[in-house]
Amino acid sequence: MQVGDLVKFKSSGAIGTIVNVYAPDNPKGFVDLLVTDGTLDNTACSSGITSMSNGMLWRTAEVVNEAR
Repeated sequence: MQVGDLVKFKSSGAIGTIVNVYAPDNPKGFVDLLVTDGTLDNTACSSGITSMSNGMLWRTAEVVNEAR
């Protein structure tokens, strides 16, 4: 997964855009995501920006549109 990819979370169906990737090949690295579909409203991440480990992202989401 790389910057600009659109990912879909398997359990919620939420769509996010990867905006930063830190240590992309390491499961302990992490990514910053922008989720603007309202899924994060009324949470600590209500701005739409959230972060998660690469390992968690690999397990819980799939790329639906790759960046060019």
